[in-house]
Amino acid sequence: MAAKKKSFRTPAVRYLRYNLTNSATPGTETSHYIDLARDLSALNRRLYRQGRDYHVKRVSIVSSNTIAGVVLNPDVTVGTQNAGRVTIGTIPDSWMARNAWNRGFNIWNKMNKMATANIKSDIKGTWSDFKVYLSLDSRSATLLNPLDNGGNAVRPGMWVYSQLVTPDGTTSADTFDLHMLGNHSGSAGSWNSVGLIRSYGESRATVQSADPNVPTTVSDDPIMNVFDDGTQIDEIIEDLEGQNDFPPYDVDEYPGDDTNMPKPLVVQQTTLGADGRATVGSFTAMCGLLEIETTSPIGNDVYSVLVELAPGSYRGIAADVIA
Repeated sequence: MAAKKKSFRTPAVRYLRYNLTNSATPGTETSHYIDLARDLSALNRRLYRQGRDYHVKRVSIVSSNTIAGVVLNPDVTVGTQNAGRVTIGTIPDSWMARNAWNRGFNIWNKMNKMATANIKSDIKGTWSDFKVYLSLDSRSATLLNPLDNGGNAVRPGMWVYSQLVTPDGTTSADTFDLHMLGNHSGSAGSWNSVGLIRSYGESRATVQSADPNVPTTVSDDPIMNVFDDGTQIDEIIEDLEGQNDFPPYDVDEYPGDDTNMPKPLVVQQTTLGADGRATVGSFTAMCGLLEIETTSPIGNDVYSVLVELAPGSYRGIAADVIA
């Protein structure tokens, strides 16, 4: 009888701990940004590509200034420590976001292939990868780094976000970053960063403003009114003409564009308990990009946040290719 083949699990560091420092002003919301692909690459010493859906199993939060219901900050009265709040936002899991990402990825690949068409050797970096920012806000923020139990941060290597280069509006070249959510930054010939979802929406035709486009006088048509004994038929026709002939969404802007939900979409939220602790369940982060917003009644309160990635087949992590 043949021996059973032993299953092998790729070893991987799946627990990422971060310190999130709240605002010095109690009750003020503070934003923090995490790139899971970057941090997994640094901790596991191998490239984790950003173009995947990373599955987070759970996130645990502990306030450094509250233990077992006792506030360590003497300036805060007992009972207010449970007002701490945490929300976790990601790129919306929508067909628009996925198509926008794929469009940017394909154009980036095409640009690089065109530029190297006459080069006979591969000059692309071994760890080359298509990397984008979460939002316009995150582009100017400092990413958090994972910590060990002594508060020492991992030493990250090179992690350069992808750029596109265009001659549009300039006599030389215009190089700009890419982010998923929000408005473009800059102008033609001097772009700083381009929003992929907004760019995708601007490149596509949209539906007509009214469908069907019925003449407004149809209820007065003499043939249609042959059997109209009163006003009933007219009212029914007018309802058919005027109801639900516009789409149930904004025609001009996709969610994730400039003025239509330009911020990350909240996928988990919680309030810290009286012991200064909270846990949220699983969610999926497109590109492994997170925005964590925190609020504490304690000025400069530090939240210790532990992100646990689900185990899986992608180098020990559950992360599906963006499709």
